[in-house]
Amino acid sequence: MESVVVTGSSGFVGASLCRELIEEGYDVIGIDKQPPLFEHPPQLQTDIVDLTTSPDLPVADIVVHLAAHSQVQPIVNKTDLAMENMEMTRHVLSEASQNDAFVVNASSREIYGAAIRPLENEVSLDSPNGYAASKVACEALANSYRHTHDLRVTSLRLSNVYGPMDTNRRVIPTFIALANHGETLQVFGGEKVLDFVHVQDVCDAILAAIRRKSVTDGMSLNIGSGVASSLTRVASIVAEEIEVCPGWEFGPDRIGDVDTYVTNLSNAVAILDFNASVQLEEGLRQTIEWYQARPELLKELVN
Repeated sequence: MESVVVTGSSGFVGASLCRELIEEGYDVIGIDKQPPLFEHPPQLQTDIVDLTTSPDLPVADIVVHLAAHSQVQPIVNKTDLAMENMEMTRHVLSEASQNDAFVVNASSREIYGAAIRPLENEVSLDSPNGYAASKVACEALANSYRHTHDLRVTSLRLSNVYGPMDTNRRVIPTFIALANHGETLQVFGGEKVLDFVHVQDVCDAILAAIRRKSVTDGMSLNIGSGVASSLTRVASIVAEEIEVCPGWEFGPDRIGDVDTYVTNLSNAVAILDFNASVQLEEGLRQTIEWYQARPELLKELVN
């Protein structure tokens, strides 16, 4: 069976993906700055390294590059983090090209700005924030390595991923933590409409891209649920599921936030046979249950 290196393996997408890959029979090596925070398969080897220091990476057949500063607001406040995203990606691409590995590069829906179901060729260079700009640059780097170093690579443009094991202060973990502490949820900037996709569906898409690497080489593909969900709907579901939550209210808009995006899945369906299977209501219920079983994590998220 093929070997896979997963960068960002201790993040919530990386941790979920490593489990899926091991269950599918792949030999998996994780790469991250920190060890896994939660229980992980005993077969998983995690190398603790900082990709910004240009370390040697293990030789593998496949590299799934997930490592990144993946939140918008921290990069708005500290633009150097966008440059680190680019440098980490450049290093991973360089190592993969030397090892003749196939690369799945995790990109983002942020590269479209505010758009309803954009096609893959409708990337906006008018980047709404530094994170989006870094992802545009990382895709360009990936394509340049494909042309100049014969690197086999595909980029998956992920919409808003949610699910268990996310320790970052993204909207859904934050909503759950605040609701669990009996606080009113704030929906910043009015009626945002976004596309929330469960981490299990994202893992399925990555596995599909790996299995069909002879077809996906050179492509960029949108991955999401394909369903428009307002942020007020997400807040309402969380508030209804957690009885101590008094509800939600609108808060001020934040610089750099995208307020409208829904995934166009036409190419993912045709090429990967991908369709999201986890509905938002059920995915949120499962995610809420996971967090409520870990009160210390909920406390950290509100502090």
